[in-house]
Amino acid sequence: MPTPSLHEQPWLFQESRLKKEEEVKMKPSRFLAHALVATSFVLVSCAAPQATPQAPAAQQPAQEQAPALTPEGIPVAFADPNKKVRIALVREVGEGSFFERYLAGAQSMANELGVELLESTARGDMAKMVTAMENYIQQGVDAIIVDHGRPDPLMPKIEEALAKGIKVVSFDLVVDNPNVPEIEQDDMLIGFMLSKKVAMDHAGRADVVYVNVGGFAPLDKRDRLWQDFKWRYPGLKEVVKIGAVTDNTAADTQTRMEAAMREYPQANVVVAMWNEFAKGAVRAITQAGKAAQYRVYSVDITNEDIQMMTAEGSPWAATVATDSYSVGRLAVRTAAALVAGEKVEKYLLVPPQLITREFLLANKVTSMEELIKAMPALGESSLNWFPWMEKLLARNGYSMPQVAAAPAGAQEASAEPICQVKSDKIPAPFGDANKKVRIALVREVGEGSFFERYLAGAQSMANELGVELLESTARGDMAKMVTAMENYIQQGVDAIIVDHGRPDPLMPKIEEALAKGIKVVSFDLVVDNPNVPEIEQDDMLIGFMLSKKVAMDHAGRADVVYVNVGGFAPLDKRDRLWQDFKWRYPGLKEVVKIGAVTDNTAADTQTRMEAAMREYPQANVVVAMWNEFAKGAVRAITQAGKAAQYRVYSVDITNEDIQMMTAEGSPWAATVATDSYSVGRLAVRTAAALVAGEKVEKYLLVPPQLITREFLLANKVTSMEELIKAMPALGESSLNWFPWMCTLAGK
Repeated sequence: MPTPSLHEQPWLFQESRLKKEEEVKMKPSRFLAHALVATSFVLVSCAAPQATPQAPAAQQPAQEQAPALTPEGIPVAFADPNKKVRIALVREVGEGSFFERYLAGAQSMANELGVELLESTARGDMAKMVTAMENYIQQGVDAIIVDHGRPDPLMPKIEEALAKGIKVVSFDLVVDNPNVPEIEQDDMLIGFMLSKKVAMDHAGRADVVYVNVGGFAPLDKRDRLWQDFKWRYPGLKEVVKIGAVTDNTAADTQTRMEAAMREYPQANVVVAMWNEFAKGAVRAITQAGKAAQYRVYSVDITNEDIQMMTAEGSPWAATVATDSYSVGRLAVRTAAALVAGEKVEKYLLVPPQLITREFLLANKVTSMEELIKAMPALGESSLNWFPWMEKLLARNGYSMPQVAAAPAGAQEASAEPICQVKSDKIPAPFGDANKKVRIALVREVGEGSFFERYLAGAQSMANELGVELLESTARGDMAKMVTAMENYIQQGVDAIIVDHGRPDPLMPKIEEALAKGIKVVSFDLVVDNPNVPEIEQDDMLIGFMLSKKVAMDHAGRADVVYVNVGGFAPLDKRDRLWQDFKWRYPGLKEVVKIGAVTDNTAADTQTRMEAAMREYPQANVVVAMWNEFAKGAVRAITQAGKAAQYRVYSVDITNEDIQMMTAEGSPWAATVATDSYSVGRLAVRTAAALVAGEKVEKYLLVPPQLITREFLLANKVTSMEELIKAMPALGESSLNWFPWMCTLAGK
């Protein structure tokens, strides 16, 4: 929803809901689970089983003393039903069905809690917002919900309200005050999910009409992620940007879209960061008779949107949304909790869902009520339900609502089944056991346990498929990589896996290999050629998950030693997301950046970390974008006796990492990882599939998992084998298993 933004306030990646796992009777890492599942586009786009609704879990106050209660268990502020708590809702805009549904939700929660809700809408006029706040402060209301707006004109009034004992909550407004909870739809995650959906649906290539405006906090956050995905997938060409927020945004967008279609006839995708934008675009496309040419992707959903998405021949392909009714209820519930004396987390991120046209049609959804029934996770938020609220609702004649149980965390994701179908029709290249298919693996680096495990996985897959695997490691020398590729091309191998490296020196050899009929696969190397599948660990998601975990664990404030280097595709992608989260959470202070890739990266990092600790004694967090970096940092911290001061966050995991994470008093708090053994197997399997003549997707993203020290200790994990048993989703990837492979591999 539009709201003038603070400037540097990136990624609402459910971030600030740093709900310590011990403080809530809910499953841990809930928001990251949503990130994981949703961004993999499994949660909603297919008719996957939905979470079972259940009563809200009673939230345990994070403060030492609970609010003062009457003998009946109701907070003193709500004790007299004849003297209602007064909560003011000051809104910047109210136009559109999203905001109408949001207001209806807020009023319903107020009714259930016995609260008097006062509402004012400024119709985009900041002066009117300020005046409304002044009036409510003078009236001495108990709490104010500030809905959208711009920080500069509103902050003085927010501070004045707080100084007078009035509680303040914001929705889609960044407020740099720890006493003001910020509610949002997790706009960073929304931007991530929507942009990734577009990239995957179009194999990274589309001519896009982008509909958005700047100066509104949620739109700015979503835009930040869209820029990331354009950077990652340069084939996503933004041919024109249009958009304005007006008294009739949908009609205005329709006019602008009509002009854009005339000027850019090649466009085939619309990315609209608000449903009012999307409605205008869809009407323009439909009336121009171009529905077959376009696919429209949006944010938010309402009854009207559902009707338009499910209309015959609609170009509206997908939207990423929360239910604004639920968000309005959360805003009032949060304000009431503050009035009661509860301690509320700073960041309250409502997890979004991906909703496709196919899902709506398959489930015969015609309204929001039917959508929530088909997709319970879109319903009532479980955030900020306190035990006394049930008694208060009962006093007012209401019962507790049902909420959808969120996924408990990445660790509970199950492995996807493989080899359910086999075939005896073995492709000709694999038909002669005496003439093995030869696949070359050309690696930039091989140092470290991650790469050792990756190579072991590649070799195991080669053995199972009866492939001869030839391997060369350049030890970081591009000239050696080029020479290795030249040699394998001359030898006439059947396929080459290019592992890391830089595009400029390698592309000529990749093109030469393709010209000679040699299949090429890349791992962690961007190759601008549709015939070269790119395998990666989904490094954009890794960077997102890791950065958000840091932001949530530290309520958006930490002094960070950042360990990373540029020039490596996966590290560059992860870095991009880290920069986003620093923008969104300016309290994440990067006090120093260190790092180098050497023959002994861990030892080198240890030395650099020792120096960093001396120079920046206030640092309390390490963000390491590779496990070799993390190992060096952890050793330096431990040997300096500062384990209690630091928390280390990393990428990747191996047996050695597990031992270090679970050691007594270890500062290594969490890592986001895939199993490199599985990735190595996928690389060989993909190369073999190409040799066999199979069609393979351009982008093969292995979904990562969040692994915490607590999880390892709770499950008594001491090795990768035990970890995969405890967390099956970390095991064998289901990508590119063809029936004939199952026969060859004896699966």
